[in-house]
Amino acid sequence: MKLVLKIADVLETKQIQLFFWKYLDKNTPWIINDEYLCPFWVSSNIKRWKIVIIKNWLELMWALRFYPRKTDNIVSVYQFVLDERIRWKWLLKKMLEKTWYKSFQTNCFLDDYFNNYYKKTWWKLLKNDYKFNYWKLEI
Repeated sequence: MKLVLKIADVLETKQIQLFFWKYLDKNTPWIINDEYLCPFWVSSNIKRWKIVIIKNWLELMWALRFYPRKTDNIVSVYQFVLDERIRWKWLLKKMLEKTWYKSFQTNCFLDDYFNNYYKKTWWKLLKNDYKFNYWKLEI
């Protein structure tokens, strides 16, 4: 397996849109608004260099959307999708390193199994409320 980690290129827009649609279902609890499924948001993020991808040769394996906040130097990990065949813990950290930022935050539904990933890796729990756990990572 030859993995390539990189910032997405506009020539890959359609492939990345299809990848998101393949793994995201409007009926899952992770889709809290329609922006997660909007092809225009994906293409605009690619144009602004806000999507990191991992490919195995030409096949897309992971895609990550992120937003640097304007008020501080923290990046919100907005959305990521992965192929079930490649679930290595260190890949998300490598993708975040590719963004050139140092501080990241994300949220996860309280009852979501993905909280276990954050607990077992480098993330620290900042707080929680009635709906979400809020996680932070410093690289």
